[in-house]
Amino acid sequence: MLRLLGNWKETTFPLDMAPNSIDDKYDGCRDEAFKRVDGYYLPHEKNTTTNFRRAWDIAEKHASIPKDGLQKVHSIAMYSYTNNKPQPPSENIYIDFNEAVRQGRYGYGRSFQYHSLHFYLTDAIQILKQSQTTCRTTYRRTKVYFDRNVLNKEIRFGIFASSSLNKSLHMFGNMSCFEINTCFGANLTYYSAYLNESEVLIPSYEVFRVTAVQTNTWPDFLPQKNLSSSRSHRTGRKGGIHLQ
Repeated sequence: MLRLLGNWKETTFPLDMAPNSIDDKYDGCRDEAFKRVDGYYLPHEKNTTTNFRRAWDIAEKHASIPKDGLQKVHSIAMYSYTNNKPQPPSENIYIDFNEAVRQGRYGYGRSFQYHSLHFYLTDAIQILKQSQTTCRTTYRRTKVYFDRNVLNKEIRFGIFASSSLNKSLHMFGNMSCFEINTCFGANLTYYSAYLNESEVLIPSYEVFRVTAVQTNTWPDFLPQKNLSSSRSHRTGRKGGIHLQ
């Protein structure tokens, strides 16, 4: 379920199935992918992608001791991703990574520069979900406007979408906000760079149905219902969203 709240203003961004995004779940090849990432992609991308190397090096110093069946690389990846506040020199890769995921489907085997981070985040979420078995209601605030002609439509965020168990994190925006029922997102609080944000990270492959759209309401939240993950690189259930 996804519920969306917000206003009709200025530039609006689409809410759709994000057809150009990378949605790989590594179904049937997880162990092989882990070896490939650990042996090739991680050292290669640390040598060739400056912002990734910087973010990874910072995270190695601060990442939590892994538990829940995770390895150190998972903890480092989650710290790297959640350490998303602007800092000089920039230590975060949140924006660049998600833009690459959003647009990277057709360059996935060639020009995509974040295979290791994509794999470790996906793998960490799936391992955490082995013990986090229930669906959760979470909230995602944004500073942009989204198309609201989406009632009863299926959508994907098409990125690793940060959401929170706390709907009052106003610093993340109030232009378009989502109330989400996610069945694939995992609670990363223990591993996050910001422990007070109660972060639930939603993978790019989770599919939602928009169950309500509201405008000019406070605190601007859009309900989405989990439906499934998609196919191509995708599989799974579906959830829902309420957009405000």
